[in-house]
Amino acid sequence: MRVTDLSLEDFRSYAEVTIALGRGTTAFVGRNGAGKTNLLEAIHLAARGDSPRAHDDTELVRWGAQTGRVRVDVDRAEGHRRIEILLFSPPEGERRRPRRYLLDGAGRRADDVAGELVVVAFFPEDVDLLGAAPGARRRYLDAMLSQIERAHRRETRELQRVIEQRNALLRAAREEMTLSEDEIAFWDRELVRLSASVSLRRAQLVEELAPAFREATARFAASTTDTSPPAGVDVVYGGQVQGPTIAERASAYEGLLREKRDRERWQGTTLVGPHRDDLLVTANGRALPSFASRGEHRSAVLSLKVAEAAWLTSRVGEPPVFLLDDVLSELDPGRREALAAAIPTGAQALLTAATHGGLPDAIRDHAQLVSVSHGGVVQP
Repeated sequence: MRVTDLSLEDFRSYAEVTIALGRGTTAFVGRNGAGKTNLLEAIHLAARGDSPRAHDDTELVRWGAQTGRVRVDVDRAEGHRRIEILLFSPPEGERRRPRRYLLDGAGRRADDVAGELVVVAFFPEDVDLLGAAPGARRRYLDAMLSQIERAHRRETRELQRVIEQRNALLRAAREEMTLSEDEIAFWDRELVRLSASVSLRRAQLVEELAPAFREATARFAASTTDTSPPAGVDVVYGGQVQGPTIAERASAYEGLLREKRDRERWQGTTLVGPHRDDLLVTANGRALPSFASRGEHRSAVLSLKVAEAAWLTSRVGEPPVFLLDDVLSELDPGRREALAAAIPTGAQALLTAATHGGLPDAIRDHAQLVSVSHGGVVQP
């Protein structure tokens, strides 16, 4: 799987640009603020339907324009695909318009486009993944699953709506001192149904990630100059319930709801469900963020990304596209070389760097180098 062409119109700093991308590694090189990250962000948007940096489409449309377009051409084993996204930034006071998706020229829903391009992304914000709030790690798992299982993407949205409706009912009951048992019973059933399905997928994913994560962790530990890197590093899913089937998890959630019924009504919020779960990285049973150095954090996050790539490859039958935004500058030489070696042979990797000298030898010697300046690119 690879991106063959990227075209942008009025996206971020680019008025118009088209880039032909080759196989293997492409390094976008330029000073900070030149627009390198914008290129990876556009590909991430086409693959996953969201931006790692923007929370609103108006942030993605170039200043002064009212529409923006991202077009990504993808070659994969099944054939060629063209993904297009139209973004809107209407003048102040005018009605906002939702973005439009096209697949091979035909209008599609966002869910229909998901998975047509599969990526593993590492942006600077990901360095803090293990030290962030649990919600960031839940979103990380859900984003990974949503590239493969469209049902998971749909059910996580449904679950969020159920939790919001249930919370509103619990808050109203706390204030009015009364609660409709029929109404709460309906939302309980929906909560149990969706929680069992979402949590089972997440737990199975983490179980499948673990062997590749442990292998990658050992590789990065061997590459570092740290005198005593943490031993026994592992990854587990910290869930409220256990069970290998949806039925067992549903039963466990039902029991938790009965157990926490009074506390939920007193607090006015939903205390049961996978929105309370977490992805845990531990070393000999201790949470890694509680004692590890920043370099060890980076190694653990890199190991997660390498394991993610292996899992995605096992599901789609070919390596995903790697998006690495200014990652190498954050790593010591040993970890840089280990990361370069971890990218599978034949995989496409698109990365950014401020200078050519910041690239590992294994990448610099074979990569296509693309110079980036504000609003434009220069290909060899």
